[in-house]
Amino acid sequence: MSVLTKRRGEYKEREGKPEAEPKENHGVKDQTGVHDAGNKSEEHYRKNLPPWRFNLRQKFLPIVRWETEVLASMQKKVRTPWLDYYFAWSANLASHTFYVLCLPMFEWFGSSKIPRDLVYVLGLGIYVLGNLKDCMCLPRPRSPPLHRITMSEYTAQEYGFPSSHSANATAVTLICLWRLLEVKEQLTSSVLVCTLAFLILYYVSLIFGRLYCGMHGFIDVFAGTAIGVGLFLFRFLVGQKFDQWLLVPQDSSWWGLVLTPIFIIGGNLLLIHTHFEPVDDCPCFDDTVAFVGVLIGLDLSHWVACITGVVGRTNNFEDPMRINYDYNELGSLKTIARVIVGVTLIVTWKAIAKPIVFTLLPPIYKFVGVYVPRRSFKSTAFTKESLSRIRSQSISNIDVQQVGDINGLIKLVTSTQNSIDSVGPVNDIDYYEMLDYKNKHPEEPDSAIDMGPPTNSVFKPRYDVETVGRLIIYAGVATCTFWGFFYATQSLGLAC
Repeated sequence: MSVLTKRRGEYKEREGKPEAEPKENHGVKDQTGVHDAGNKSEEHYRKNLPPWRFNLRQKFLPIVRWETEVLASMQKKVRTPWLDYYFAWSANLASHTFYVLCLPMFEWFGSSKIPRDLVYVLGLGIYVLGNLKDCMCLPRPRSPPLHRITMSEYTAQEYGFPSSHSANATAVTLICLWRLLEVKEQLTSSVLVCTLAFLILYYVSLIFGRLYCGMHGFIDVFAGTAIGVGLFLFRFLVGQKFDQWLLVPQDSSWWGLVLTPIFIIGGNLLLIHTHFEPVDDCPCFDDTVAFVGVLIGLDLSHWVACITGVVGRTNNFEDPMRINYDYNELGSLKTIARVIVGVTLIVTWKAIAKPIVFTLLPPIYKFVGVYVPRRSFKSTAFTKESLSRIRSQSISNIDVQQVGDINGLIKLVTSTQNSIDSVGPVNDIDYYEMLDYKNKHPEEPDSAIDMGPPTNSVFKPRYDVETVGRLIIYAGVATCTFWGFFYATQSLGLAC
């Protein structure tokens, strides 16, 4: 029995109900006597997507499939073990986890503009990209024939179009170039050239790496790059005016004090409310919620700093959002200590906040009877199950063990090539694409690939309380990054 046929039977079993026969019965029958899902995959999207989304998907799908053969041929010609490791590792420089851990560094070392620029282009980028991914529901290039070279199983769970890495890399590179050119007169020529060379290497590595690693096709990368440029232009053209409107004049009246936090929270919650719902188990929505939480925490923290002037009084620039830093005054040891303090604050907040939030919120939801009507969510108010943790496959699941797992890091560095090279479907998105392609190309034999046990039943259990909990946790991360770090360094003698 072929692996695909075996997996079809498993998949139907875990759906808990018999498959409806498609109108065109071109597929072979499996052991259950029901026509296989070769045609059902298209019906799956036709049935669950609005007509305009389904039709849009059908227009792009042939492009994704055509690209697969081109990418497989390219990958076969240029792959080497060294390049596999290089592009697998460099991909981490545009991952969500990297940004969550590294963006605070800019604030801790005396910058007030770059953190807001980067958080906004990345936060809004994750929202736009997640919406497009969940709207289009387009798979990644098919594997096989492609090898997927990645260190992140989480990234592979998402839809393919558009490329998040390409958008993030484009927006971040342009922001850094913009700010670098603003201060170029203050830099030596060697520092300027080295920085420019690093940015070029960073960008080329990430863009070409998406194609080399088999994670995206050309259309994914082009679309992601265009979105990254758009996000940069938005921040470049209206970012300063928006910040002044939102933060600076709001201490002029009581109305400003009341309405500004309402606008910050309400406006960001509106982004979540308008997010498209996918038809497969894709974590894009979870990522959007996490970054929206960061935006809420950052805006509220900077707004409080602007109306109180507490932080501005500690630096010579009278910048209300600038945490002062001077290497000549602090030296190397205190500089390193500041980083340790900052990272400890973030890790401690997440370690403490997660169990508290997800212990307190469910009974509150049950008592109040709150219901957030999202198709893929269960209402905590009406379930008998307890929920003390968030969904496992999410960037909000970075905890103390994962951050401090040195042995795991060493094992990852010294592991064999097989640890980052995979072939075959890894989730339901890939599975549906494999079946649909197999139906339309019946002359090709089944690939002898172990598809593993079923990973989910279309959707893992998800609860409305997760959204609010994740918002609270990530708003707290941004608050700890700014206010927690400011007061901690003042208390520990690590401030200028």
